[in-house]
Amino acid sequence: MAKNILVVHASPRKGGNSAMLADAFARGAEEAGNDVTLIEVGHADIKGCTACEYCFTHDGQCCQQDDMQQFYPLLRAADVVVWATPMYFYNYPAQLRAFQDRMFCAVAMPFDIPYTGLLLCFEDKDASRAEPLVASYRVCADYCKQESIGEVVVKGVYEKGAIAGNPGLDEAYELGRGIS
Repeated sequence: MAKNILVVHASPRKGGNSAMLADAFARGAEEAGNDVTLIEVGHADIKGCTACEYCFTHDGQCCQQDDMQQFYPLLRAADVVVWATPMYFYNYPAQLRAFQDRMFCAVAMPFDIPYTGLLLCFEDKDASRAEPLVASYRVCADYCKQESIGEVVVKGVYEKGAIAGNPGLDEAYELGRGIS
């Protein structure tokens, strides 16, 4: 049965390495017969959560009227959410953090997304530098009761297009292709 897959791409750099990972994953997932929607949160106007708890008294709706409003229906329809992101200062980019923080409204009205995945690339050549970000991904998946479909972590890429030819692209493609 086809799955609705939401790929959340977080880089503000268009056509960069994480975008190439996202595209490889999406290609594989579509070839496997899934419906894939890719959103670019790196360029979206998303304010951070204010912890006002408006969503608790308004059926999970957020009072802030920004680009996040267009993403809520996609989250509600998703069977899988995949985070495609670079690592900035050993964590998610601020643009993705704002998106994730605004998912707080799911406490009031859960999104019920059973699966998640991570596509991560970064400049450092030491893979252990990504451990805090990967740990954050795993803790959030556990908290949200999501099963991880997998993690593709690519180190040593920074310049735009540096990931070309990297085995991580094949890994991302195969991760997508394996979803059925």
